[in-house]
Amino acid sequence: MSANPARVAIGVDLGGTNIRSAIVTLEGIITARNRIATPLRDGQFPPPAGLVEAIADCVHPLLDTPGIAGIGVGSGGQFNPETGVMLGINTDHPDFVNQPIATMLSERLSCPVYIDNDVKAAAFAELRCGAGRGYQNIICAAVGTFVGGALILDGRVVNGANGLAGHLGQLVDYGTGVYLEDVAGGVPLGKRAIKHGLLQPGQTAEDLFKQARTGHTPSQQFIHNTGRALGYALAGLAHFIQPDVILIGGSVGLQPEYLEAINAGLQEKLLTNWRSIRALPMQLGTDAGQIGAGLRVFEELPG
Repeated sequence: MSANPARVAIGVDLGGTNIRSAIVTLEGIITARNRIATPLRDGQFPPPAGLVEAIADCVHPLLDTPGIAGIGVGSGGQFNPETGVMLGINTDHPDFVNQPIATMLSERLSCPVYIDNDVKAAAFAELRCGAGRGYQNIICAAVGTFVGGALILDGRVVNGANGLAGHLGQLVDYGTGVYLEDVAGGVPLGKRAIKHGLLQPGQTAEDLFKQARTGHTPSQQFIHNTGRALGYALAGLAHFIQPDVILIGGSVGLQPEYLEAINAGLQEKLLTNWRSIRALPMQLGTDAGQIGAGLRVFEELPG
C-alpha cells in the first residue's frame, strides 16, 4: 500500500498508567504531545465506550494540527488491524471481546483510525527510526509487566491470519513448561523471587535488580537464569525465522543484566550458522508506541 501523502499523523500509546498522544511526521519525528492518566477501574481498563472516550480526550488537543492523515493507536490486547476490532484482552473479560474500537473512535473524532497491539506499533517505530534501521527481519520482545512480542519479515509487521501474530509471551518455557511470560515477565519475576526468599512480600522485580547491583550474588544469578531462559526460547524462534537481529524493550528487558543474560542464552543454543544473531536494546523508549502507531497510519490507511 502506498504511503499516505498527508504530512502528519496522530500516534496514540494506550498504556496501563498513561495514554500518550503525539503528532508524528513521515520521518517519525514527534512535533507535539499530550498525555492523560488512563482511567482505570480496579486496576483494569474501563469498558470500551469509556476507553474510547479517554483516548478521544487525549487526542482532542492535537486535532487542530493541519494535514492529519489519521490516528494510529497501539494498545495492549489482541486486535485484528484489518477490521479495527479488539478481539480480547489477556483477562478474557467478555466486555472486550469483538469490540469495534477503531470504528467507535473514528466516529467519535471524525477521523480515520488504525489500531493494533502496542508492541507491534513499537516494533515498527524501531524498524523505521530506531534500533531496527537497516534490518528487514526482526524479532521484538518487550519484557515489562509480562512479555509481548512482534515479528517483522521483509520490512513488514506480520499480522497472521486475523492479526494475532507476535504474542511471544505465550511460547512455552523449556524448563518449566509454562508460558514464557509467566517466567520472564516483571511481575512473575518478582513473585518468584519472593517465593525463593530473595525478596520480601510486597517487593517487586525493581527491588530485585537494585539488590543485585549491591553485589547480592543469589539475586544476580536469579536474574541471569531468568534472562537466559528467555534467550533459549528466542534461540528456538530464531532458528525458525532467521532474523537479522532480535530487539529487546520494556522496563525489565532493557536492564543491562537481563539483556546480557538473554544474549548468553542465545549463544548457548544457537547453531553455528545463526550465531551472528544478537539481542540489542530498543532505542526509542516510551516514544516508540506513539511513533509506531503514527507511522502505521501512513503505511496502512488509504491515502
